[in-house]
Amino acid sequence: MAQELTVSKKIFIEAPVAKVWEVLVAPKYIRQWDDLPADFEDYYLEHGKVIDWSGMTRLTVTGYEPNESLVFSLYVSKWELPPSHYNITYSYRLTEEGTGTWLELEIGDFSVLPDGRDYHASSEQFASAALGKIKNLSENRV
Repeated sequence: MAQELTVSKKIFIEAPVAKVWEVLVAPKYIRQWDDLPADFEDYYLEHGKVIDWSGMTRLTVTGYEPNESLVFSLYVSKWELPPSHYNITYSYRLTEEGTGTWLELEIGDFSVLPDGRDYHASSEQFASAALGKIKNLSENRV
């Protein structure tokens, strides 16, 4: 079996869990820490919502527990097999602690892909950058 290629990062945010959740599910904030397709409407994310970059990449909200967890399933059109053969996710978990919130991001497992190490490396970079931006937005929004 291939070595697991999963990114796991955690950050403490000096903001209530509801503020962090808002930054995770509101497109006006998502656009500040991640890319969204140009035609993506300003509707809050919810279970089953699909973010589709036509002919390239698709993220589907497969887990949705307000103020607790948000999970996206990732599929890239150039992958050899249909989406049902992959279980690659972006998983955001929130835990309230005192006056702040722990946000944990797990991305992967990319070991099922021939170029999994490349995806893993770029996901490491994304996770660090995104968590920092989510922290800043959560702590500094009114």
